[in-house]
Amino acid sequence: MAHILKNYDEELSALKDSVVEMGTMSLTAVEKAIKGLADGNRDLCYDVIDEDEKIDQREKDVDEQGMSILMRFNPVASDLRNVLSSINICRSLERIGDHAVNIAKRARKVLKAGDLDEVRLIDPLYLEARKIVSAALTAYSDVDEEMALAVIKMDHKIDELHKALGKSLSHKIAEGNGNTESLLNVIFISRSIERIGDLAVNIAEDIVFMTSAEDIRHQ
Repeated sequence: MAHILKNYDEELSALKDSVVEMGTMSLTAVEKAIKGLADGNRDLCYDVIDEDEKIDQREKDVDEQGMSILMRFNPVASDLRNVLSSINICRSLERIGDHAVNIAKRARKVLKAGDLDEVRLIDPLYLEARKIVSAALTAYSDVDEEMALAVIKMDHKIDELHKALGKSLSHKIAEGNGNTESLLNVIFISRSIERIGDLAVNIAEDIVFMTSAEDIRHQ
């Protein structure tokens, strides 16, 4: 029995490590996409697109790990919530990776069209989104419900920054300075960043469910 329990604990730990590693991969993809845009480095944008397959494969691996634990050990209570929440969190991380790809593709178009000063306007929104995703991953790694609840509250600032940026860019488009297409791409990039913040909130909600069995979605 001790041997079985040891294997069980080891597999739960391995599942957690896989999710954290995937989180790092997804966050790095976002960082590279934004850096590619800011630095005018299209190669970084191509890297993000090419490496998305690795994130997709990691999601499949986590699904397999989780299903193996469910079938072999039949966990209950907090352990069951741990496995189910880890699988859900993995899906949110995969979608963050998808948004990183969207950002990279839009960034390529912006860079191809030439220099655009308005790119720097994204920085406050991006930095806040990076902070909230990083906090969500730490909350998962540390099983910290208090931090997860703080993540949920942080999303309000991202929404405000996104709304203000959208208004500013729309106003510039209305001025008709000839950069309409590039400005529209920046608007789509900002929308992806805002959605990344929403996905961090989804992760935080799964952490709260994992730790306290409380479903706080849609509250």
